[in-house]
Amino acid sequence: MNSKRALLSTEALVPRITEGATSQLERMRAIWVWLCHNIEYDVDGLLGLSEKIHTPQQVLQTGKGVCSGYAHLCREMCKEAGLTCIEVSGRGRGAGYCQGRSCPEPKSNHMWNAVELEDQWFLLDVCWGAGLVDVEKRLFVPRHDDFFFLTDPEDFVESHWPDDPAWQLLQPSIPLEVFEKKVFKTPEFFKMELSLLSADTSLLQTKHGEAMVSLASLCSVEFTYQLLKVCPDGSKEDAGKTHGMLTMAEKKMSLRVFPPTEGLFDLQIFARLSSSRKPYSWVCSFQIECLESHGNEALPKSPFSFWGLHPKAKEYGIKGCNWEGDLTLAATGMLKLALKTQRPLLATYELVHRDVDDSLSRKCLVSQAEDEKLSCHVLCPFLGYYRLSVFVKGLGEDSFQNTANFLIRCLGPVNHNELFPLGLSTHCGAGINTRWRGLSNPSHTNAIINTKKGQCTITFHTQPGFEITATLGKDKMINQSYPMERYVLITHLENKVSVSVLLPESGLYRVGLYGRSAESEEFTHVCDYVIRCFTNPRWLPFPKVYSCWKRGCVLLQPRTGILPEKSWVGFRIKMPTAHSAHVVGHSRTELKQGQNKVWEGNVYSGLAGSTLKVAAKFSRESPSMDVILSFDVEGSLSTTDDASG
Repeated sequence: MNSKRALLSTEALVPRITEGATSQLERMRAIWVWLCHNIEYDVDGLLGLSEKIHTPQQVLQTGKGVCSGYAHLCREMCKEAGLTCIEVSGRGRGAGYCQGRSCPEPKSNHMWNAVELEDQWFLLDVCWGAGLVDVEKRLFVPRHDDFFFLTDPEDFVESHWPDDPAWQLLQPSIPLEVFEKKVFKTPEFFKMELSLLSADTSLLQTKHGEAMVSLASLCSVEFTYQLLKVCPDGSKEDAGKTHGMLTMAEKKMSLRVFPPTEGLFDLQIFARLSSSRKPYSWVCSFQIECLESHGNEALPKSPFSFWGLHPKAKEYGIKGCNWEGDLTLAATGMLKLALKTQRPLLATYELVHRDVDDSLSRKCLVSQAEDEKLSCHVLCPFLGYYRLSVFVKGLGEDSFQNTANFLIRCLGPVNHNELFPLGLSTHCGAGINTRWRGLSNPSHTNAIINTKKGQCTITFHTQPGFEITATLGKDKMINQSYPMERYVLITHLENKVSVSVLLPESGLYRVGLYGRSAESEEFTHVCDYVIRCFTNPRWLPFPKVYSCWKRGCVLLQPRTGILPEKSWVGFRIKMPTAHSAHVVGHSRTELKQGQNKVWEGNVYSGLAGSTLKVAAKFSRESPSMDVILSFDVEGSLSTTDDASG
């Protein structure tokens, strides 16, 4: 025993610690602080390993005590300070309390104090204000908590029920059976100014395999939870985050729980202020009795603690969403997410389903970033639940922030042959990237182009000297007679570019646009488009285009690069800077310049297997001509459409 403690007495101690106090409240506060920082809980006494320490002198001498020891010493110290203080016995619901169950003991299990200050009674619990007990480690954990100092009676009665109802200091008082059934709330619940929107009932029963709780807050709060299966032997197993759906608004939280089996489950709710980066704090608990399992598959795994838009979505630049509620149905396996933005944002997306791997998920999403909108087309190839997570960042920012997590339920999956092509970037369709490259007035703003004819032309207005090139790709070609680059023809005019595309067969294609300015040597990616056609177009390709195809050159006729044999074909090509032009095959045919600087003439195609080349001289001083286009001659053309397009 500490020799200095052996000499302690309330008569000597209280005047010393209350010296300088000028009011009853200040004297009470001094006593509270000293007790919370100098007395430890008697853990061995609690566990029956030694005789409990509870008399004031024993507590002073040992520096330890059970709850009655704290209360007795507090009363004696208050008496010495001239304060009226009593002990209050009753039932306490602390950290080890099992919510939703009646207290089997007919007698009280806890003790605290009431003190009269300036003719008004207040409640306090020094024992709980001093710290916590770790029963498994047989340790007292000091943790000063002012919540239990002069606590509001309406908050105090959530965890303390006195044997004498008068000491609730409430009118009317709360019956014991109501106290036992109330939701178990920790001090953090009140410190964060939380409130229940769902019923204040700790024991919940599922309806159709589902239970729901909802909380509100006066300030912005983030939430998470833990669902524990209560086993027959009393142990508990973590059920994970795949059986609950947490949706957070700015000042509201709703949690739908789908227990995976019948039986009992503990549900613990955790929270923290949105402005804080501290760990989440336990705020309240429920017990769920699952009478009938939900019967559906588990929700997709998620490392994030919420569904829907993030409570801080506005801070991230998101001001609205076209999906309402916490669950979105995809009746046909196809849907589109659209987010309104306060400023230009970039976004990435993650689609998760138990049967969808990373490679397949990339074929399920097409994203577009515009100045005031983010959008994402989603395809669902399997039945069941999907998680679509959205990550955004501002232009020039380094890292993406998780901004939303949406739950999708697919009722009718799309055919795997109708998934998007691989290789799509996050910049699809017209948007931030095309504007940044100086492209304007797009003919197609949407990222997906649907065509029944199997052809389209994408146009942009361009800055002077800006040049575009394009690629066309399809994941799996059934019949590929010609290179894919032959199905794209690019035409540059003074301030406009057009990308003409023909499709050789049905399916989904990726068109990749690349650009460079007059000062650049390398082409860099601008954007992608998806072209979707489920008819059977079977277009023949364009002619092969050579590097001398100059700005301002326009192919008017023939638009197909495959010509029938032994036929006369009309040629019309606009080449404003050309001085002469010929078509060279089995013979040379000179083209004549007509109106609007269009070179034209009729050319005999010759035999199948031959090639016709268009050559032009763009400089009078040049001794030779440059080949700009070439056409293939075939005996029979396997197209059902007008190949001249």
